[in-house]
Amino acid sequence: MPHNDFDEFARGFRERTAARLLEFEKAMAKAQDELEKSAQRAAQAQSPTEAQRRNPASRSGAHSQSQSQRQGRGRPRGQVQSVLRRG
Repeated sequence: MPHNDFDEFARGFRERTAARLLEFEKAMAKAQDELEKSAQRAAQAQSPTEAQRRNPASRSGAHSQSQSQRQGRGRPRGQVQSVLRRG
């Protein structure tokens, strides 16, 4: 009898572990999707600034204003890039 109890426990353990692993993989996939969407939004938000840098005719005094806006964001750019590079 003890052998059957252990087999039943082991089977249940494998089933619970498999269910937890599936749940974890789903959570990881969701987090990856959210990270990719966030990176795309950041790239899109940065695109207008890049266009202004490339087109010198549109800079009439906007350079000092955009520089002060970038400094006022409150989050260092280097940390965000390091997170994205880990992928």
